[in-house]
This record gives sequence, C-alpha cells and structure tokens, in this order.
Amino acid sequence: MKSCRLIKEDYEEIKRMVGMRQAAEFYGFPVDRKRRCICPFHRDRHPSLKIYPHNLGYYCFSCGAGGDVITFVGKLYGLDNESAARKLIEDFHLPIHTEGLSYREKRERDKRVRQRRELDAFTDRAGKVLLEYRKRLCEAVRQPYSPYFEEGLEMLTIVEYWLSCLDECPQEMKEDEGMVKRLGAIEQRLAGWDVFDTAGAAIS
Repeated sequence: MKSCRLIKEDYEEIKRMVGMRQAAEFYGFPVDRKRRCICPFHRDRHPSLKIYPHNLGYYCFSCGAGGDVITFVGKLYGLDNESAARKLIEDFHLPIHTEGLSYREKRERDKRVRQRRELDAFTDRAGKVLLEYRKRLCEAVRQPYSPYFEEGLEMLTIVEYWLSCLDECPQEMKEDEGMVKRLGAIEQRLAGWDVFDTAGAAIS
C-alpha cells in the first residue's frame, strides 16, 4: 500500500507528541536528575548527553552530537529523517496515518495541518505580545514615578506565568476565550503605552 510522504506538520506533530526524554528512555538510555544520559554516539563512560526540556532536543558535550528527537532516532538506527519519523510513529503508536488514506482521512489530515498552522500563528502572536508587555512592565518597576509602576508590580509575575503556560500548553491557552480577550486588551494597552524617562516625564 502506497504511503504519502510526511509533511512538515507531521514532523512537528511527532516532536510535539514524543518528548526527547521519553524517546531516550524508550530506546534504552535512562536520564538522570540532571537530565543527562549515556551518549550512544561515542564510547561514553559518564553521562554526557544533555536532554533539554520543552522539546528542545539533545546535545552531547563530549562528541558534539545534537538535534531533535527525530535526529536522535535517525542517528541511533542509521535512518534518514523520514524513516526515523515513521519509526517514531510506529513505536509510539502515534495517530499520524499516511498510508492508503481515504477521502475522509485526507480531509482530517488537512484539518490537522490547518489547526497546527493556526496554533503556530496564535503562539507567535501571543508570545510577541506577552514578551513586549513583560519588557514594558520591567521598565516600569524600575521607575517609581512611572504611572505604570503599580501595574508592573501587580502584573509582572502573572505575565511570567502566562509565558510559561504558553510554552507548556499553547493549545489550552488558545482555547481559553478569556485569555484570548486578555491578549487583545494587552495589545490595545501597549498601543497606548507612553514611554517615560527617569524623571517621570512622557517621551513623545
């Protein structure tokens, strides 16, 4: 049965669904409390391969090997990227199907691609808005005479929390109507945000 070639969104789905630590341990490389494991790419006596959180991949401080979860599996088994991705789909029973797709399945696949793009667009927009807001708040708390000083004290920790949520669970954040409205309000807030000098005077 003929397979469809994997598309970019399939690779992104695989990396989203299979964490680097999860893959390393599944293939026989336990990760310690420092997020390190024995590197399979050289004769490693002490754990030198660092596993990074939030799907940021891996890096070996001894041999320099690094990449994402797909690169890891490809290098481990001598596979190209597509074959490594398909191995992950099979080994972790991921709901990504590319063989003998029916019309309905193709529609579902297209829908998944569209949803992924929408999520990426939301994450990009929300990240830019929150990072800019955090920057303004940080400036405000360093200027006691700024009219935004109290807002900075009140909101800075909350914005840090929102940024961590965006990093860890962007889909839930996107589906939260209240959060989407807050982001819109923050965008409007930033548009009317005056920059103040150290003396507390607005800079036009």
